[in-house]
Amino acid sequence: MNKLLSIFNNTKLTINTFSKRNFYNFKCIYEKGNFANKCKNEKSNFNKNIQKYVANYSNVKNKTNYNKRKIYILTLLTSSIFCYSALKWNEKREKATDFLNDMKEINDDLFDNLDNIVLFVLNKKKLNEEKQKIQDFKQEIEKLNIRNINYLYTFHEESKDYACYLYKGRRRRNITKNELSNNSNYITEIFKPFFTPVSEDFEKLNEGNGNFATFVTHDTFEREVIEDSKKNDIILVLFENTCFLCFLYKPLINTLHKLFEENNIKLKIKKYNIENNDYAPNMIISRGTPTFLFYQNGKGIKLDEYKPNEVINKLDHLIKSPKSIKEQMLEKMELIHTRMHQFGLLTM
Repeated sequence: MNKLLSIFNNTKLTINTFSKRNFYNFKCIYEKGNFANKCKNEKSNFNKNIQKYVANYSNVKNKTNYNKRKIYILTLLTSSIFCYSALKWNEKREKATDFLNDMKEINDDLFDNLDNIVLFVLNKKKLNEEKQKIQDFKQEIEKLNIRNINYLYTFHEESKDYACYLYKGRRRRNITKNELSNNSNYITEIFKPFFTPVSEDFEKLNEGNGNFATFVTHDTFEREVIEDSKKNDIILVLFENTCFLCFLYKPLINTLHKLFEENNIKLKIKKYNIENNDYAPNMIISRGTPTFLFYQNGKGIKLDEYKPNEVINKLDHLIKSPKSIKEQMLEKMELIHTRMHQFGLLTM
């Protein structure tokens, strides 16, 4: 054993640095020796890349902000031009349409509830041309001192003949554009007679009327309806001679009037022919017939009912009649059906 140890100690150990085995065994030591330098290089490259990216981002951001500012300024400029153009257009339009401020555009509700109407037919494309004509026309009308004139207008570009329509009661008068351009004397000749109220002769109309419902005229409306309603409730029936439904209602109205009178019911039924009488002042306007108006203490309302059974139920509600009176009213209502049947037989 001692001999073997002495041989090992005396032997010279040599290492081949080019040995593949030795390179593998000492690889870890070699890499550790270069690790510090490698880290420094990577850190330096990382810092350079960061600076490069920051610089590129700043350039892109500045360029984007510049483009945004350009778009914002362009949008602001375009909006300003548009608003200025719209303002000028509106000023021009207001100058052309300011004469319409004291008039209303016609619709069904206005037409059904107004009387003494002057309706102008306008062309939107020619308002500047028509403005002065209409203003002069209105001034001439106002000189006539006609009360309660209602000025309305409508737009109709295709209207070539008529420039104005007059409505009073159930009457209508068309005025052409040539007539509208004429002098004030011609306007006086048209307007003064047209807006003069039309009324039937009360005495002559009710002569021999007996126990039938009283006819009311334009001139007697205040006395026969407004004043009388302060003592008795009044149903005023608006009718026309050319209304077929009014023709069917005629015997029922007269019979109900007689029934109320015989039973001392304080409800009078009266009739008003809107075909032969203009609407009286403070009278409820109605374009359709038959229409039932209820007046009490000088004030009136329009009843929505017009069918026979609905009218009977409404009258019963207003007068709070005994059951026997309502039954009689329903019996009288059959007169309408009988009259309708007889008329049908005559026309066959």
